[in-house]
Amino acid sequence: VSTQSTGNIHDVVFDDENISINDVASLLKLFFRELPVSLLAPWYLQLTNAMEIEDETEKLYQIQDIIYELPGTEFHTLKFLIDHLFKVAQYQETNRMTPENLGVVFGPTLMSTRDPNNEYSRNEYQLIKTLIDYFPWFYHVDVDEEAIKREELRQAEEELKKIMSNIAAPEGSSQTSWIVEVSYRRESVNIRIDAGQTLRDVSAEILQRTKLGDGDYALYEFLCDGALKRPVHLSEYLLNTTVTLWDERVQRSWLAIDTNSMKEKMRKAAGKYADDSQEHGRLHVYEGKKRWREVEVKVSQETLSYDNSRLRGRCSVNLTQNTWYLGCEAGISPPSEFCFTLRSTDQTKDEQFKVFSATEEQDLWRWLWRINSVKHQELNYRLVKSKRAVLSTSSHRSSFILPNER
Repeated sequence: VSTQSTGNIHDVVFDDENISINDVASLLKLFFRELPVSLLAPWYLQLTNAMEIEDETEKLYQIQDIIYELPGTEFHTLKFLIDHLFKVAQYQETNRMTPENLGVVFGPTLMSTRDPNNEYSRNEYQLIKTLIDYFPWFYHVDVDEEAIKREELRQAEEELKKIMSNIAAPEGSSQTSWIVEVSYRRESVNIRIDAGQTLRDVSAEILQRTKLGDGDYALYEFLCDGALKRPVHLSEYLLNTTVTLWDERVQRSWLAIDTNSMKEKMRKAAGKYADDSQEHGRLHVYEGKKRWREVEVKVSQETLSYDNSRLRGRCSVNLTQNTWYLGCEAGISPPSEFCFTLRSTDQTKDEQFKVFSATEEQDLWRWLWRINSVKHQELNYRLVKSKRAVLSTSSHRSSFILPNER
């Protein structure tokens, strides 16, 4: 590959017939080995010292603190690499690449200090093994949702390309990044969003640029001239949200920072209904032309369903393919002020919105908490100064637990 390269990675031609998977794996290792400074070398002592901590939980938190203080390039490079190695380890019965074996292969490559007096340390490969073993916890990743998120990101990238071919893009934008305006206190700042970035990735920059300081703030998405509002979760890909802002079907839309008030209301609902086996109740559903009908609604796993008189059958909504918003479009005369809207993320569907109205406010937050928990088990909406992932205190706990909690 090196002899074919002109200095531009896009000029390299891979011949599938002559290049094996072992060649690709060796190339990946070679790339990291030939870096002028090994990826984790500047933090060698901090990381190896952390590995000496006897208490397993404290050790993991200490490692997490270090990797979440890495500069952006190192942080994202390490994350994508460990994500890849985590997937490789899932097939260890076939490829014999256990987390320990992967640690032996990549430990010295990622942590070499180029010091001839520094002997290979057992802590080097143990660290990489630990990062692989606890990847979902370290990086706050729900493994089951990751495939869905990546497909949504791919669709968002395609949609962004279409948008940019039809409108004048903000200065500095490209087909892989976008400049978005974030409003706060009657002012605004422009934030660059790159493909693959979550709100957690740019949270610190938003707080720094807006000079909001300490406080419980969240980023909100507003649609339909502000009639619909929702907090953006820290794990969300912001490119998806950006594309929504330019969808002509949602009218004037924007992003703004406000106090994180919805979290507390959903948390109270979570505390009240966490042990309640009931996942059904009555809501009014909007059927068009200012017509509302009271129906029995049920949430089971990832599906919300109810009787639809127009279709003369049961209507099912896949909640993983819908985003919830507080409120409803103007002019549809809901039975109460306690409304929420589900917006389909499937751009091919003609019916983008499904609107529901609850009788009481506590029922509204109960439904929003239940719907929200399908995609996000933790209520992580607060903008944070670092990218550190924290263990949730909500009633819905991740299935990934620390060693002393097993």
